[in-house]
Amino acid sequence: MDLRRRDKIKSEFKKAEEHLNAAELLHKHALFTPSVTMCYYSSIHAATAAFLTVGANPHREKFLSFTNAVKKFSSKIDPFLERFYSSQEAWGLNTAMEYTENESLLRVYQTRDFMLEVKDFLRRTVRS
Repeated sequence: MDLRRRDKIKSEFKKAEEHLNAAELLHKHALFTPSVTMCYYSSIHAATAAFLTVGANPHREKFLSFTNAVKKFSSKIDPFLERFYSSQEAWGLNTAMEYTENESLLRVYQTRDFMLEVKDFLRRTVRS
């Protein structure tokens, strides 16, 4: 993997971490709807970082663990993308959507779980 692509992946993942930290802070201060918005931004940047690894060649000795990571990652990202698209449709219908404390906290936990999966996936594919 070339240095430029590796830097772009790190940059995207750093943005994802910053958005997740902002979401947690907003939730802590009872700003639930902006917290959910930041969770979605975080997830988009994390997914972008993962998708930028397309075409990367894993080391031969690590290939089996790499394929297991890809399967696990795919099983995590598919439901997330489906939830994201259904939420996007809901935003189109009702732009004044408000989230409760529990819904916001659930989105923060889901985003954190997704970020950990992406981080593990990137650790296996991107060598610094």
